[in-house]
Parts: sequence; C-alpha cells; structure tokens
Amino acid sequence: MPKIIGTGMHLPEKLVTNEEMYERFGRDPLTKVFSRIGHGARYHSSKDEHAGDHAVKAAKKALEAAGVTAEQVDLIIVSTDTPAFLSPATAAFVQHTLGAVKAAAFDVNCACAGFVTAMDIAGKYLTGPDSQYNTALVIGTYAMSKFLDPKDPNAYPLFGDGGGAVVLKREDAARGYLASTLLADGQYWDYMGIYGGGSAAPASAEVVSEGKQCVRLLKKFPPTLNFDLWPPMIEKTLEKAKLKVEDIDMFIFTQIRKVTIVDVMKKYGLPMEKTHTIMEKWGYTGSACIPMALHDAVSQGRIKRGDKVVLCASGGGFAMACIALEY
Repeated sequence: MPKIIGTGMHLPEKLVTNEEMYERFGRDPLTKVFSRIGHGARYHSSKDEHAGDHAVKAAKKALEAAGVTAEQVDLIIVSTDTPAFLSPATAAFVQHTLGAVKAAAFDVNCACAGFVTAMDIAGKYLTGPDSQYNTALVIGTYAMSKFLDPKDPNAYPLFGDGGGAVVLKREDAARGYLASTLLADGQYWDYMGIYGGGSAAPASAEVVSEGKQCVRLLKKFPPTLNFDLWPPMIEKTLEKAKLKVEDIDMFIFTQIRKVTIVDVMKKYGLPMEKTHTIMEKWGYTGSACIPMALHDAVSQGRIKRGDKVVLCASGGGFAMACIALEY
C-alpha cells in the first residue's frame, strides 16, 4: 500500500493582511465575513511567480523530508485550477525543473477537490502487484491572485497563493491508503470559476473587458452544501475502510469556511483538537490548502506515525473527494 513518507509546502513572500482588505473595501461587512470564514491573512504571488513555481518549491521540501531524489520519482501529479499555462500541463514544467527525468507527469483539475482526487489517483497507480510505479509526488498548487479583480469585494479578500506536496512510497507491508470516495454534481458548473481563456471564451480584449479572465462568484452555493455532504461522504469512506468516526485521529477539510468545520466536528461530538486549520494564517489556498494543512499538522507534531487521517475536500463545479489513510 502507498504511504506518505514526506510532506512540504511553500508560500510566496507577499503578505496581504486583513487590515489591507479593510482599507480597500471597508471594515464592515468584511469583519463579519472574516469572523465566519476564519481568514486572517493571505499571501500573493509576485509578478514573476506562477503556480508551477509554488509547486516546485513545495515539492523540493517534500522530497527532502522524504529523503528521496527527484530522479527516484516515478509519477508526478499536479492538482491546480490556476495552471501556469493553458497547455502544456504545469506538471511538465514541474518535472523538468525538478529534474525528475524518469517520472510520468500530468495535471488534475477538479478545482479545490483536486489534491485529494490526485491522492486517490496516485494511490491506485502505486497499488497492485503489476504496478510499475513505486514513488509518487502529489502536489497541490494555487496562484489565484493572478486571476483576482482588485475591485471585487466578494472574491479578492478570500484567496491566497501557495503550494503543498506529499511523497508517496509503495510499501507492501504498510497500510497507508485505506479507502476513498469521489463525488460530483455538474449543475453547479456556472456558479464560480474563471470563464475566460478556454475554448468557450478564448482570450481577447472583449473577454478581458468583461472580466471573464478573473475568478467570479456568479451564484451563491447552498450555504449548507459542505455540511450536508461532507459527513455522508466521510461515513461512506470509513465504511469501506472498516473504521468509525471515533477511530480517526485527524480530519483535514477544505479551508474555505471555518464555521462549517466547527459544525461538522460538533455533529460528530469531536473536539477541535482532532482537526487542523490554516485559513487564519494563510487564507484560502484552494488546490493547495489540504496538503498545506497536512504538512503544517505534521510539522507541529499533531499528526504522528500510525495516526489515521481523513482528508475531505470540496471544489467548484462542484466536485468532492474524501480519502482515509494511515500516516
């Protein structure tokens, strides 16, 4: 079974505080928004940085922690919905920059559910007696600041940039990967996204003037969507793994809205010590938020070897993914 043997993360240098957001958009109602979602700050990419850069820097730290060289990596999966390029895959840039010359490499895009989905894919590649893959690098990377309208009070305060990565190693004697569940409902495809630049609306002066090159929150998702869907998805995953909620040592959720995480933990009668949040430090880093939270929890000793961990993610479109693993 594949097992996590190293984690890493990267943040750009440009800190953007809540105070700067208050100066830009006014203190009210932002104070209420921030109290609900829990975001205390965020980091934005510099002019010359992109999602591939964050991915490479996070990957190098994960490889170092794992004691693995880039040449030993067999597979690279990059999760992002803010790719460095429309084509080729950001994973191509990452593979070349790392020098992972033996690795297959591709991108996954199901918005902020992408990293957990990529973990599921990697786990399956590394499982089975005939697998040709022994070591995988799974990366979540986000550069949403490149697609923000600085005049948009709804989107601009929410998003931050960064990257997170894990190294997975096939170890037949280890438990590692336990079970997973994926979910999608495409009726929400036009609720939130970056709708310019693809073949539906190729980049043009008109597309830019209409704001389609920026992320837009066009419709409001049902406010309880995550609260309604995370628990049954978790329970389905744990049933496959023959585990119960109380067996789990750490839950890590998409870091978009802290009150939802609090409500889910209350629903299960679990203390907040059994989850880990980073939005108060780094805002919402989308595709990168779960690997960043995982790395942060590992770094703080909040996740230890042998702990059972659930990763539960949501992304626009929408897509959801849940995986249970033994660290």
